Amino acid sequence: RRQRAVLWAVLLAAWEAAWGQLRYSVPEELPKGSFVGDVAKDLGLQLPEIRDRGVRIVSEGIMQYFVLHGKTGHLVTAERIDREQLCRQVEKCVLRCELIVEGQMQVYGMEIEITDINDNAPSFRQTEKDLRLIETTALGSRFPLPDAHDRDSGRNSVQSYELSGDEHFSLASPDGTKHAELVLEKVLDREKQKNHQLILTAVDGGDPVRSGTAQIKINVTDANDNPPVFTKEIYTVQLMENLPEGSLAFQVKATDSDEGTNAEITYSFSDIAKSIHKLFTLDPRTGDVRVTGPLDYEERKYYEVSVESKDGGGLTAHAKVHIDIIDVNDHAPTLSLLPILNPIPEDSVPSTVVAVINVRDRDSGENGEVSCKMNENLPFRLEMSSENTYKLIIASALDRENVSVYNITITATDRGRPSLWSSREVVLEVSDVNDNAPVFEEAAYSAYVAENNAAGALSVVLKVRATDADSGSNGRVSYSFGRVSDAVRALFTIDSNSGEVRTAGLLDFEEKNKYIFGVEARDGGGLTDHCEVQIEITDENDNAPEI
Repeated sequence: RRQRAVLWAVLLAAWEAAWGQLRYSVPEELPKGSFVGDVAKDLGLQLPEIRDRGVRIVSEGIMQYFVLHGKTGHLVTAERIDREQLCRQVEKCVLRCELIVEGQMQVYGMEIEITDINDNAPSFRQTEKDLRLIETTALGSRFPLPDAHDRDSGRNSVQSYELSGDEHFSLASPDGTKHAELVLEKVLDREKQKNHQLILTAVDGGDPVRSGTAQIKINVTDANDNPPVFTKEIYTVQLMENLPEGSLAFQVKATDSDEGTNAEITYSFSDIAKSIHKLFTLDPRTGDVRVTGPLDYEERKYYEVSVESKDGGGLTAHAKVHIDIIDVNDHAPTLSLLPILNPIPEDSVPSTVVAVINVRDRDSGENGEVSCKMNENLPFRLEMSSENTYKLIIASALDRENVSVYNITITATDRGRPSLWSSREVVLEVSDVNDNAPVFEEAAYSAYVAENNAAGALSVVLKVRATDADSGSNGRVSYSFGRVSDAVRALFTIDSNSGEVRTAGLLDFEEKNKYIFGVEARDGGGLTDHCEVQIEITDENDNAPEI
């Protein structure tokens, strides 16, 4: 028992010391089974430890993207990883998981950065853009062009735009590379040239370079002096993620100084993704934008849309709308339990780790901050080991003979207002150790038996009985004689299972009228107890007088 206690203390110290962080980097789209990192070498684990001690990889999410190779100790990919699908609109894509060595009670945190490769070419949602420009358009006028989109990130995303096809126009990028604008460089003359055809090319910075094109068709119209003018060039809107469908989200407004049909303005979205179009609708007459789909901060925190206003003469104006989604506490925490020691030996020392609890909350800020607690008055306690991980630890000594099963409820609560919570129940069984010796019901047993009593199964003299509080083989008691003389063994027997003492030979009062001997009770673990048995022989008239 002392050796087992020392072993648990060493394992606990190893568990505490092992809590660290491993970081690796791997490019996307590698085939299944590709090398990520030498975990065995980095953690100083021997290969037999990995095979024999139950090493497991636990990911944060549902998908398991990495596994540990049992023969080499290498961390390898479990499947092909698409960074653009996994980390949409995230600059740095990091997957987190935990490596648990069950046999040593060790937990290691791992962060794997998924780096981008240039596997996507830029593309335009609008491959054709029609513009109507009045022939009196002033030189230097600018017109927004469709934005190219590239699912890659960093240098592999869109880096520049190029324009070809007509000397009347040039290209400008007011913010560097994100947006392109068409600039009028030469006076338009509808009578000389009614239509202009341009090719807009978006180029990324990958190696090799990838590109995509869109066709710009310009129709020159007769003079309509004043184009629409939006009240703002950029609208900034904040929407709660639980805004009901059909609610008014915001309104855009443009005015036109012309009269009649040239001043009649209609509104429309320009260059908007299908996924965004499902969430918002724009009234072409009023400029009201309403919510038509579920907003989810955890799915997407920010939207940018372009709105176009067009008057009756075909002149247009454009404005940007920046939409920020505000988080609300709409996700309860989730718990996952990993029992490490179940059943628990009843002689386990305090501070032994019996389970690991991982908590997650998809909300952000205080809505995503989670704390855990468990029911009180139990010999266990919770201890935080990392931001999202708790350890369930033995707090005081266990006694299987008093309580053999514990039902523990662990509750996770976030800090939202109102707060949300969820709970999980873990059932821990306490396994028996041989910590109780048999105990005789009486310290001494006595009986009277007549001499010449017949020996055999019907000649039960007395019965001793001992009980053991342990279970299984540790609580199974067998009986035997202690240190007794050969004469006692010749005259008496004891049933090892029932404790019945029987006569085995013929008793003679005149030869000996009292027998005292010891009986031993032994359990399956080797613990013993002893009692004394005293048998007195009563006289029978079995001898005639002699002269």
